[in-house]
Amino acid sequence: MKIYLIRPTGKKVPAKLPYESADHAVLATDCPECGEHEAKVQGTGKRSSQDKMAWEADAVATCCDRYVGTLRCEVSTLFGVEEDARVFSLGIKIY
Repeated sequence: MKIYLIRPTGKKVPAKLPYESADHAVLATDCPECGEHEAKVQGTGKRSSQDKMAWEADAVATCCDRYVGTLRCEVSTLFGVEEDARVFSLGIKIY
């Protein structure tokens, strides 16, 4: 899984989950809005990306509660994230 923040300017900022199933991601840089060290961002409004190969959400910095861009999470998929979610919800196992 690859996670990064896309700033409104188009710049990509690497991010990572601090632990499995975390409710936030940690940026590789300081907060772009307030300068807080190792900024944490949370996504809201989960949706599939335009190319259907990743999940995206509006990103809000937890330190200053400001919009900082779009959080993008790229996962391994064959048919796109929406189709994978539908298949997984059926309980079908593909080996």
